[in-house]
Amino acid sequence: MVEAEIIPRLMLAHRTGRRSCLVSGPRPEPEAIARFAALMLASADADPMAEIQDFLDGGMSFDGLLLELLAPTARHIGRLWEEDACDFVQVTVAMARLRRLVHDLEMLFVEPPPADPASRRVLLVPAPGETHTFGLTIVTHFFTEAGWDVASGVSWRETKPLEHLRDAWFDVVGISLSCDVFLEALAEAVPIIRRASCSRDLRILVGGPAFENRPDRVRRVGADAVALDAREAPGIAATLLDLRVRAC
Repeated sequence: MVEAEIIPRLMLAHRTGRRSCLVSGPRPEPEAIARFAALMLASADADPMAEIQDFLDGGMSFDGLLLELLAPTARHIGRLWEEDACDFVQVTVAMARLRRLVHDLEMLFVEPPPADPASRRVLLVPAPGETHTFGLTIVTHFFTEAGWDVASGVSWRETKPLEHLRDAWFDVVGISLSCDVFLEALAEAVPIIRRASCSRDLRILVGGPAFENRPDRVRRVGADAVALDAREAPGIAATLLDLRVRAC
């Protein structure tokens, strides 16, 4: 736990020039999350911007929209699916709407960082078998905002992540896991990922509900660290690379 979680967080906390991770504005009530989820699940392609504007008018930041509205909405829709309150097609359409909404909000509120050919590269993928992938959309935003060169949206069909790792250099691979079902599959995949990588010093960062309050699982799956907050993931990944340099 000290090696995988505490040391990276301590280094991150003392990094100079760190962007504030505070989320401003009121946290949406569960009823508001349920209403927004219903909007995403509606048969008609409803425009959510009026709801978004209400939250912005109430003082919510862009990060707050991602972490306190859209991410809980995705989790709420996932629970509805588990309870058979909506079907697979509805969930798929709703997730696509949420991803498009993240993209649209980024276009409105986020100025893309200048391109840096020397920027660090990260590959973000779900664990093998994982179907809950909206969280990676949010993590992608924070890595991009931090200046990383990000590759994402890669599934395990036809071993696509391994092809990416063989064909291109990545400093870090970030893997999300939402439940225990695919924990062993992830543990089996991690050494395969390391062997496939062009980088012999590849660092693997894991995250997702499966690791909440379970730091022992980081070592169990063979990862280097865990990030349970999307905002902290780029900084923790950077500290892993800093630790690698210091070890040399």
